[in-house]
Amino acid sequence: MGEGQTVRWCRCRVAVCRYAVCRADASFYFLQPRGPRPPPGRRRAHGAGVDTNKQLPVKVFTTMVLIRLMLLSLIFGGSLSYELPRVPEPPSSRRSVLQTAVAAGSAALFGKPAQSSARATLENYNPELAVTRPEAGQFYFPTLTPPFRNRATYRYELGRNAWALEQLLVFANVTATVRTVVVKMQDGGLIVFGPQWPTGEYCSLLDELGDVKHVVIPCNAFEHKIPTSAFVKKYPKASSVWLTPGQYGPFGSCGLDLKSCKMGYRVDGVLPVGTPKSSDALPPWANEFDFRTLYVSLPENAGPVSEAAFLHRPTNTLITTDAVVYIPDEAPPIFGSYFDSETIKDESFWPKSVLQAVFLPLRQDDGAERWPGYAAIQKRLVRAPILRAFSDARAPNAVREWVTSVSSMGKFDRILTAHFASPISADTGDFLRAFNFLDGPSSDPPISCGDWKTLDELNTFIAENNLGAPVAKGFDYKNGCPP
Repeated sequence: MGEGQTVRWCRCRVAVCRYAVCRADASFYFLQPRGPRPPPGRRRAHGAGVDTNKQLPVKVFTTMVLIRLMLLSLIFGGSLSYELPRVPEPPSSRRSVLQTAVAAGSAALFGKPAQSSARATLENYNPELAVTRPEAGQFYFPTLTPPFRNRATYRYELGRNAWALEQLLVFANVTATVRTVVVKMQDGGLIVFGPQWPTGEYCSLLDELGDVKHVVIPCNAFEHKIPTSAFVKKYPKASSVWLTPGQYGPFGSCGLDLKSCKMGYRVDGVLPVGTPKSSDALPPWANEFDFRTLYVSLPENAGPVSEAAFLHRPTNTLITTDAVVYIPDEAPPIFGSYFDSETIKDESFWPKSVLQAVFLPLRQDDGAERWPGYAAIQKRLVRAPILRAFSDARAPNAVREWVTSVSSMGKFDRILTAHFASPISADTGDFLRAFNFLDGPSSDPPISCGDWKTLDELNTFIAENNLGAPVAKGFDYKNGCPP
């Protein structure tokens, strides 16, 4: 880490301490009596016992989110890091480029215009049929974030020789699923995307599927890279370990090539940036998978960020990590391994869990939708609001180019993701539409302008305190939002 990066890293730490003091002043809003304690081994809903009909003061809520954001930016490894944005083209030009790409790609791949593509839906999503094996052991130390003692793993089928190995990610008042995607390749070996903590249960459920042949770290976000070291040590006979470039921080570093890698475990290759060239070294599984890698870096931030998307050609499946998400209409069964049943049955539990995970306010309405922010993003393929406001707002051109390159890899009719629900029945047109906001006004998803206020204030705070790169000039990530 260079001197400039070290200064910025320390500046963020100072900001965390500063806002920790503010958090203490605001804590009476969040530390009210929570009612009777739940049964051992279970947790209450976030804010259970608090009158959530009373809207928290914006400054208080923003303070809490700032603390989470600063901690996440330190731990997750560069969630605000993107390349210097180029001067944006006029909105009409950007929109015409995207519309042309969508129409051309859809016509070439599917023989029909993009606008006729079916809206994304869940396809054979059956987490209630998950297999568990708690007797094999649910403890692994250290996992850095809860659950600590009872870290459950749920395995369920994704179809087409693919499986999900799901665990819970708990951080402050955020609880979300984090998923390993496992695919059985044509030679019978397993390729593991984003391995999670190798508890006895996790390994037992994985070993039943076959032999681990390849390991892929698909991005440099904390929850997807930190467990890899422990996993690789559990499976030393894997033929290859490949990762995206731009890994940095206290858990290992890796630049754009293999020589720069110091991850503390064996690494066999670094995925090339953008579209692979004939001169690039390719992973041994490239005969089945095509891939495109996003890598962007801003000098104002502590480090870069990267994510790769993979197209499994034999099954027409696109595998992503954080690129898009699909919010189901209820909490998946694995939440029952951490929260008591009464908590989960509370009608506000799942909407609040979703809103806190994507950094939208817990705003309630007396209208048809009690939680309008949740209703706006539920049951549709979307870009997570927090990534849209922080990542995409700082490098819209880089993200746009990556999205276009992903859609050009070839035909796919479903998407597997690392969070919320999968598999998702979606094609190129659906994927591109999730990023419509990059090319002009868009009200899809219909997140109201008021619900973007907290993320706007966070962006202002970052700019005023020089904690990261500024939002790209001339770009409004929420342009077109309904009032």
